Amino acid sequence: MCSYPLPPRYKPEVNRPMANFRPGIEGNRFIDYAPDDEVVGRELVAAAGKPSQQLNFIDAVQRLGTAYHFEKEIEAALKHIYDNHHHIDDKYNDLYDVSLRFRLLRQHGFNISCDIFNGFKDENGRFKECIITDVEGMLGLYEAAHLRVQGKDILDEALASTTTHLKSLVEHLEYPLAVQVTKSLYRPIRKGLERLEIRSNISIYQNEASHSIALLKLAKFDFNLLQSLYKKELSQITRSWKDIDFSLKLPFVRDRVVIFQMKGSVRAYFNEAKWLHGEYVPTVEEYMGIALVSYDVPMFTIISFVGMGMIATKKAFDWAVNGPKIVRACSTIIRLMDDMASHKFEQERGHVGSSVECYVKQ
Repeated sequence: MCSYPLPPRYKPEVNRPMANFRPGIEGNRFIDYAPDDEVVGRELVAAAGKPSQQLNFIDAVQRLGTAYHFEKEIEAALKHIYDNHHHIDDKYNDLYDVSLRFRLLRQHGFNISCDIFNGFKDENGRFKECIITDVEGMLGLYEAAHLRVQGKDILDEALASTTTHLKSLVEHLEYPLAVQVTKSLYRPIRKGLERLEIRSNISIYQNEASHSIALLKLAKFDFNLLQSLYKKELSQITRSWKDIDFSLKLPFVRDRVVIFQMKGSVRAYFNEAKWLHGEYVPTVEEYMGIALVSYDVPMFTIISFVGMGMIATKKAFDWAVNGPKIVRACSTIIRLMDDMASHKFEQERGHVGSSVECYVKQ
């Protein structure tokens, strides 16, 4: 039986029954989908032409604990603002905007002068009385003043003035400003721990009329994700601690999860114990020499390098071990703040003299 080749463009007709399936329920909704972090990144960059808006957005990103996702974008934005801030006439700027710009730039290491606040002072060199009615501006100035450096009286004056006025006004403010002022007076941003403030900051931010939906969603997701991670890590640490069974082996110490102390810390504790049992109150110099070691800031500085990858070189560890100035300064600040906070309680239960007793004796 003979067969004949079909022409090259010949297509046999096929008759198929039509099913008339309904289209998928997702439709085209995912064509333009972008993750929240990408949306937030675009919003941050898009605000570049409006420095005030961009600074407020950066501040919100930081307060909500998501800044680590946008480190490069934030650094680039602040550098651009710093490079161009000399061309801004601050006399006509809002006090809150100027204060926010000053605080964010100083937080990120930019050497911006506190002279930008001169426009808010009168002919006698004092802050104008009119700023008292600007609560948000005073709050911004109060937060900015915590980044002052020695020898700049303008910010010392600003801190004293804003603290007094904010304390007198806080009872008459409404939510959420009342909450923000109360929080700042108790613990300003400079002295706080960002991660501990996020939950309350989310509650405040979501009530702002101009909040970014993408940023709010990202902040909530990020917060819940990290909470889950922290719980997992704490579970592992707690199980390890219980396996060691310190409460039975060493019943005279606190049954509390801690990191093992280095030899220097043990020596410091031994000296403090001798002072206590000998009822000896050391000089301030003697006390600080021991107290700075027993507070373990140097040890935690070294531990902080763990997990940093290529940054944690031998040179970095050698630097940390040799007690650099920044570590000693941090130890001093934390030690003195802790002594002032715990002084009364420790002396009631019997404790080695703190820096408070040492200063009183001298």
